[in-house]
Amino acid sequence: MCTSRRVRTLWLGIVICAAVSFAGCGRKETAPLSEGEENSTAAPGAKHAEASLDQQTEQKLDPLTLGDVELYLKVMRAAAERVKNPTASDKSALEGARKILAGSALGRVPTQDDVKTLERANLVALSMDQIVVEEMKIDGRTYRGIAEAIESVVQNPSLTVASGGRVPAPGHTPTPLEKRLSGVNAANDKFLAPYREEVKKLIAAVRNPANLPK
Repeated sequence: MCTSRRVRTLWLGIVICAAVSFAGCGRKETAPLSEGEENSTAAPGAKHAEASLDQQTEQKLDPLTLGDVELYLKVMRAAAERVKNPTASDKSALEGARKILAGSALGRVPTQDDVKTLERANLVALSMDQIVVEEMKIDGRTYRGIAEAIESVVQNPSLTVASGGRVPAPGHTPTPLEKRLSGVNAANDKFLAPYREEVKKLIAAVRNPANLPK
């Protein structure tokens, strides 16, 4: 039973990281990285204070452009379609995760391969756009910056977590980065008005917790 709880806790942790990443919570843990990018990007979960700009956020710090939005929609449309019609590899990852969770309930000790399978299943279920980006040979960091910016102002209807960022503590003085992000988010909110409904539908399809294996 302890093993079962550990595996399920690990799985829950993976899920929460992915969900929070694009929910605008606390500027911010990054989305899971594809294997090819792990060594070339800033470490996720960097401390909010006293960190470099790169470590604090991957969000694009300038207002979105039409090209940014077109790239995001291209990737997310492909991701949403693939969620509906997963490949054999996608199905294998989800089925593998189901077996791992079922085995954990019987006391099976998870392996390193099990952890990798859970991580891959998490990408398939909640971050299919990252898989699409890798396969399209799009720069992952550039895309994530755009996705962070868009999904900081467009709420994921599949989640109950508010997407407006954390509530500042009483008496908190915004940092220069927070002020910049606030201004950028306000500009992006207006710019995204014509695309908002489609973006919400795409986010709901690609980042829906109901996609997760049980």
